[in-house]
Amino acid sequence: MNHAIDIVHPGAAIHAVARPCASCGAQVEGNFCSHCGEAAVAHPPSAGEFLHEFVGHYVALEGKLWQTLRALVLAPGRLTLDHLRGRRVPFVNPLRLYLTLSLIVFALIKIVGVDLPQVFFTEESYGVVYKHTTNDTPSGKPRSVAIDVTVSAADSEKFEPLKEAVTQLSDVNKTWAHNLQGFVAAPPAEQAATLNQGLLSNLPYMLIGALPLFALYLKLIYWRTKRRYGEHLVFALHYSAFVFLLASLMMLIPGNAGWLIAAAYARVPSLAEPWDWLQLLPALWIVAYLPGALRRVYGDSRPAAWVKGLALLAVHATVILSLIAGAEFMAVLRHG
Repeated sequence: MNHAIDIVHPGAAIHAVARPCASCGAQVEGNFCSHCGEAAVAHPPSAGEFLHEFVGHYVALEGKLWQTLRALVLAPGRLTLDHLRGRRVPFVNPLRLYLTLSLIVFALIKIVGVDLPQVFFTEESYGVVYKHTTNDTPSGKPRSVAIDVTVSAADSEKFEPLKEAVTQLSDVNKTWAHNLQGFVAAPPAEQAATLNQGLLSNLPYMLIGALPLFALYLKLIYWRTKRRYGEHLVFALHYSAFVFLLASLMMLIPGNAGWLIAAAYARVPSLAEPWDWLQLLPALWIVAYLPGALRRVYGDSRPAAWVKGLALLAVHATVILSLIAGAEFMAVLRHG
């Protein structure tokens, strides 16, 4: 839908003499056409007015945003249920809410940054190195620690499938095989920079692209309810908006959930700081929120809601990670 940006001066006088509307040709006697709503007195918008118009149409910053956020956070599923029952005026439209919170979280990724592990591949090994700066030292001075999870060629059962895949790739496309070999030969820091940049670049597209799939999962799970796909999409928009809200909170908390997971995997949980553990609260809230929303909207029992919620999260996370991995792999094959 195209929105015309016509700015009417607040002090413009009402026209005493009727004149034809610029859009529909009807006679206009006031500031606006009574037939189509076109402004009678307009001027080219300034940059500030254009920005205000854009924000007003696509980003939710008005007063009812806070009422919407309160309902979103404190009553899982309520916004979806109210929307489907026709109570929509008090709250921000689901798509606008989703876009607003997604813009915030993607902006924070750019501003705050995300501490990612370094994934590397060589002809003899592959693995992950996660470097982290911690202040939890006796002297109180920051120090850099690292967790290294490497699979070497000696672990033949784990490494052989990767070597075989590289060998077979040359039979499919020699250019792809050459680019992959160039990537493997690059220094680990360069590999990590390439992969991490690809992750941050592809993540927004993959999250948005996976949204209709989440609604499809709901459609398949609740096919007996005879609800339309669009109703499930409203639920997916609201839940995704909540995830974006909590993800923004996690980025503002000083800790690092990724480092906590890496430390737990390496069996050195002592490397995690209290702020890292605090990151678990919003993460667990994201998990616990979904069953509560399913119960309110779909009427599930508590056990059924938890089983379906955990299954949905597992499938959705797997799909998103697979899409990102596939996109990064294709980028490596095409550009090296």
